[in-house]
Amino acid sequence: MSAARFFTVKLKRSKAGWSDHTRRILMGLGLSRIGQTVHLKDTPAVRGMLFKVVHLVEVEPHEGVKPSTSARVRASQDKRPERQGA
Repeated sequence: MSAARFFTVKLKRSKAGWSDHTRRILMGLGLSRIGQTVHLKDTPAVRGMLFKVVHLVEVEPHEGVKPSTSARVRASQDKRPERQGA
């Protein structure tokens, strides 16, 4: 069994001024704000949507386990050890 493939997709440009069709594609990808990042499974449908909005997004392919997008998980990973008396 091969490793699963994923895309990390970040919205880099505004959807303002683009057609309703383009806005719906971004919504289908789960992108609503500039700078927002989502992790999507590599499927033909996702590839087709990314092809349509490639001028608005930044795409980075990944293999292996899907990165966690949970804010709670990210927060726990970002915690630094407490400092001992200063």
